Amino acid sequence: MLAGVLPLLALQIHAVSVSIHMLNQDLSETGFALISCLVMTVFAILFGARHISTQNKHEGLVVAIALESVIKLIAIAVIAVSSVIGVFGGFAEFGNWFDANQTSLAVSESELSEGAARSLLLLLFAGVVTMPHVFHMMITENSDERVLASARWGFPLYLLAFSIAIPPIYLASVALGITGPAEFHALGIGLRLGSAPLTMLAFVGGLAAASGVLIVITLALSSMTLNHVLLPLVRPRPGGRVIRSILTIKRALIATIFLAAYLLYRLFVPEQQLGSLGLVAFVATLQFLPGLILGFYWRRATRIGFLAGLGCGSITWFLTLMLPLINDLVTANVVASIPLLYELNEASWHNAARLSLTANTVVLICVSLLTKQSPEEALAARECSLEDSLHQLHGELIVTSVSEIKAQLTKLLGEELATQAIHRILGELSLSPDERRPHALRQIREKIEAYVSEIVGQTIARQTTDRLLPYKTTGPVADPVHTIEQQLDGFQREFTGFAAELDTLRRYHRQILEDLPSAVCTVSLTGHILTWNRAMEALTSIPSDRIVGGVALQLPEPWNEILDDFLLSDSPSKQKVKVPLEPRLLINLHKAPLEAPSTDTVIVTEDITETHLLEQQLLHKERLASIGQLAAGVAHEIGNPITGIACLAQDLKFEDSDTQTLADEILRQTERVSTILQTLVNFAHGGGTETTHSPIPVQIHQCIDESIKLLSLSQSHHTVAMVNNADSRLYVRGDPQRLSQVVINILANARDASKLGSSVSIRTDATDSHGALHISDTGHGIPDLDIERVFEPFFTTNRTGTGTGLGLAIASTIIKEHHGEIKASSPHADGTPGTQVIIKLPRYFPDADSPTSHAETRAATSDTTLRSARR
Repeated sequence: MLAGVLPLLALQIHAVSVSIHMLNQDLSETGFALISCLVMTVFAILFGARHISTQNKHEGLVVAIALESVIKLIAIAVIAVSSVIGVFGGFAEFGNWFDANQTSLAVSESELSEGAARSLLLLLFAGVVTMPHVFHMMITENSDERVLASARWGFPLYLLAFSIAIPPIYLASVALGITGPAEFHALGIGLRLGSAPLTMLAFVGGLAAASGVLIVITLALSSMTLNHVLLPLVRPRPGGRVIRSILTIKRALIATIFLAAYLLYRLFVPEQQLGSLGLVAFVATLQFLPGLILGFYWRRATRIGFLAGLGCGSITWFLTLMLPLINDLVTANVVASIPLLYELNEASWHNAARLSLTANTVVLICVSLLTKQSPEEALAARECSLEDSLHQLHGELIVTSVSEIKAQLTKLLGEELATQAIHRILGELSLSPDERRPHALRQIREKIEAYVSEIVGQTIARQTTDRLLPYKTTGPVADPVHTIEQQLDGFQREFTGFAAELDTLRRYHRQILEDLPSAVCTVSLTGHILTWNRAMEALTSIPSDRIVGGVALQLPEPWNEILDDFLLSDSPSKQKVKVPLEPRLLINLHKAPLEAPSTDTVIVTEDITETHLLEQQLLHKERLASIGQLAAGVAHEIGNPITGIACLAQDLKFEDSDTQTLADEILRQTERVSTILQTLVNFAHGGGTETTHSPIPVQIHQCIDESIKLLSLSQSHHTVAMVNNADSRLYVRGDPQRLSQVVINILANARDASKLGSSVSIRTDATDSHGALHISDTGHGIPDLDIERVFEPFFTTNRTGTGTGLGLAIASTIIKEHHGEIKASSPHADGTPGTQVIIKLPRYFPDADSPTSHAETRAATSDTTLRSARR
C-alpha cells in the first residue's frame, strides 16, 4: 500500500507547488513544495500522533477533513457559476455558445473506450474501501456505525454535486483558450479573468483537497507500517513507556513518508500527466479488492490464497505500471537526451488494471482451494458470516474479576491509560466494576483487544491480549441465552422470509417467559444462570443483567445457598423453604431437566408466604372450633376424677388407717386430670403461625395413643373403636405435635365415615429407610372421581356446612414438610370395603444399646410439648 500510493502523494505535492508557481512566477516550485511538506508534517503529527487516548479517535482531524470538504464543494461551485457568468455572460448565453461550438468541441474531446470507462468506474467505486484515506475516515475514525448508513447516500451525493460543476469549468477554459493540464483549469480561469478573489478561492480549494489527502493518507500509512512492519520486529517494553515509544516511532514514520513523497515528486518529469499518476495509485490499491470481497463473502478463502493473489496482482501492477514509471524517471533524470520509452496513457493503465485484477482473483481462488484452512482462518470465516456469527470459539479466562483484568492491562499501558480504558469499556457494555460473570469478562477482553489494536494493530493486539489475558481452556463454550438473543436482535433487520418468521416466534416465546407470573430461571450443567425472568427479579430483587451468565454461588445471600443446594439435591422439589430476609419469605422450589440435547435445568420458584399465613390462620380457627366441640367432653371426663377426689378427701376425715393408700389414689386421679388438660392445651397451641420445632425422635405408637385419647374426649361416635396395632419400636424424626395433628385429622375422618359398632385399625410396617402407617376403616368409602382430590384444599365429601375441606390438605402439607408421602385408596388394596390412608415417613433408629433411649425420647417429646404449652 505504501509503494502504491506514493505516486498519489507526490502528485498532491506537485499540484500544490505548480499552483503556487502559477500565482507567483518568482516563487520556486521545489522550495514551496518542501515548505508545504514540512507544514503538513507538523499538522499530521498534531492531528494524529500528538497523544493516545482511550478513544484513540482524532476529532480534530475529522472536523478538519469535513471543513476542507465543504470548502472544496463551495469553491468549485462558485468557480463554476462565476465561469458561466464571467466568461459567457449568463446561463442563456452559455447554452447558445455550447450549441454553436459543437463541432470544435467534438474535435477537442478525447473519449474513453468502453473498456477503459468501465475500468475507471471500477476504480472509482473500489476506491471507497481500498484507498487508505477514505477507509481511514469511514472506519478507523468513525465511532458510530450509523454514520456508515448516512454515507451510503451522502458520499455519492457529494460526488454528484462535485461533478456537476466540472463541465462548466471545462467549457469555460476551452472558451478562454486555456491550455495545459486540466487539473489547473479552475485556477487558470481566475487568472485569465483577472479576478483575484476567484483565483484565491480556486487555490484555497485545491490546497484544501491536496492537504486533506496528504495528511490522512500519511496517518493511515504510518499506522499500517507501525503495526504490521515495525512492531512485530521491534516491540517496546510494556508499561507507560510503550505509549511514548509508539508515538515517537509514529511521528518518525509520518516525517519519513512525507520525505519519500517529496523525493518522488522531485523525480517527476513535465511530460507525465497528473491524472495518469493518480491512476497508477488507484490500480495499486485495487489489488486489495478481491481479498476484501472474497474474505468476507467466500468462507473457503485462506490467508495463503489471499497473500498469493495480492502478490501476483502487485507484481503485475509493478511490471505494467510502476516499472515504466521508474524507467521514465531514471531516463529523464540521468540521461536527459534519451526520449521517454513508455507513456502512461489510457491503454497502459486500463490493460494493467484488467490484467492485474484478473491474475489476483484467479490466483486467490486457486491457491485457497489447494490449501487447507487453519483453525483461526475457519473461525474468521464463521465470524464474517451471519448464520454462524453466534457460534464462536470461546474459553474460560484465568482472571476472575475486572480488577485482575485492569492489573494485567496496566502492565501494558500504564496506570492512567489502563484506568481510562477499563472505565470506557465498562460504560460501553453497561457493566459494573465488581463484575465476575465469565461471559461478561470475555466481552471485556474482546473490547480490550479491539482497543489495543487501535494503538498497536490487530496482530500485536491479539498476541499481547493472549499473553496478558489467557484462557484456561479453549474450545466451544456456549454463550448465555440472553447474549445470543442480543446478537439475534442486532441482526433482526437482516432476517427475511422463513428466518424472519422464526425470529418472530422466538421473540413471542421469549415474551411469554418474561411475563410469566411464576418466577422462572434456567441453570446450565456447570451452574451458570442462563435466564432470569421478571417475576424472578421481583421475588429476589436481583436484576437479570447483574446475574445472567454468572454462577448460582455468585448470587447474593441467601439465594446463592438456596438455589445451589437445591440444584445439588436429588429431590425434584422442596416445600416451604424459608428465606431469611426481611420481610421473611416462604417458597416452594421445583426443578426439571430440559430435554436432550440440552443439559440445562429449569427452576420454578413459588412464593407461598401469604398462602402459608392464610393456611395457618384457617388451621388455627379450625383448632379453636375443635376445642369448642371437645369442651363438653372435657367437662364430662373431668367430673368423674374430681368426684372421686372429693369422696376420698371425705374418707380421710373419718379414717386414720391406710392414709398412704388413699393419698396415692388421689395422685393418680389428679394425674389423669392433668393429662387430659395438657393434651387439650397442646392441641390448641399447635395452630400458631409462628410455631417452630426442631425435629426430634417420635415414637409412632405413642403418637397414635395420644391422638386416640384426644379423640375420645368427643361425645360422638363412642361406639367406633380405635385399634392401635402400631409397632412400638418404630420411630421417625419430626414434630410430634404436627404429626399428632395429621393422625387426629385422618382418624376423625375415618370415625365419621364408619358405622356404629365398627372399628378403625392402625398398623405399621417398615423398611431400612422408611416407616409406613396404615389407617383403615370399613366405612362407605370415597368415589373414584374424588379419591384423587381428597388432599386438595377446600375439597370435602361431606354435606355443605359440615366441613372446611382443609383437614387432609393440611395433613398432606405437614407430611411433605417431613419429607414423606401420603396417599389414599378406596376400597383397600386387597378389595376390602372402606378407605385406607398410607403415610410414609423417613425412619429413625434410636440407640439400641442404651436401655434408656426410649424413655429419653419420650421425655424429650413431653418436655418439648410442655415448653410449647408455656409459650
